[in-house]
Amino acid sequence: MRRLLMLSAMALLAGCETVASRPCPRVTEFPRDLQMQAADELATAPALRRMMDAMAGDRAFNRAVCAR
Repeated sequence: MRRLLMLSAMALLAGCETVASRPCPRVTEFPRDLQMQAADELATAPALRRMMDAMAGDRAFNRAVCAR
């Protein structure tokens, strides 16, 4: 479960890297140690985890739009 949360957080913090027919959403980059801390904190915040999971769905959509 912890690994899943960490991967979800890292996926949300990763941005599109290629140029698409329309601009990719802007994504702020965060250092790995901050990402790891956020993943740990998600384990004790179920509401925040649900929000991050929903954002992961949005990010997956954006990745499809920004496909390499």
